[in-house]
Amino acid sequence: MNEKTICIICEKDAEKSGVQGKDGYLAECATCGKYFLASPELFEGSYTGMPREKKAMISAYTRERFEHGREPPVLGYPDEDIITEYENKIAAEKLENLIWYTRKKSPQFGDSVFLEAKKDYPITYSLSPEGFTEILDDAIGQKLIESAESGFKLTEKGWTIGTELMERE
Repeated sequence: MNEKTICIICEKDAEKSGVQGKDGYLAECATCGKYFLASPELFEGSYTGMPREKKAMISAYTRERFEHGREPPVLGYPDEDIITEYENKIAAEKLENLIWYTRKKSPQFGDSVFLEAKKDYPITYSLSPEGFTEILDDAIGQKLIESAESGFKLTEKGWTIGTELMERE
């Protein structure tokens, strides 16, 4: 049974459920995706005291795994290698992941996708919703994404790139 909680990473509403035979819980959050927190009594404090910038990179990691359909990561002590890897993502990688995500959410060319900076900023490995908006504005400027009546849609160029990115998986 799922229980309402607060995500230890982004501090937004989440749900948690126990996992039989394991010490910890599975959390699901609209911003961070899914993750398993091992031994909460040991590790929760490691995340609550963590700087917001580092939490954003953990969120990017967990959300990326979730969106790509991978197993939820097991979180224990914060992994500095993961934080550093995500901190070092370059603008092109951020843009590509936004295009990939938009394409994933678009069953057909021309479909509109609702992108919400407050929830989706980890998709662009951003520290905040403002970072997401900058990447989205860049995608619009490069004519990869355009505004639609109820959200955003990929242009023909964006659709082609998004399809290529999906095929790489």
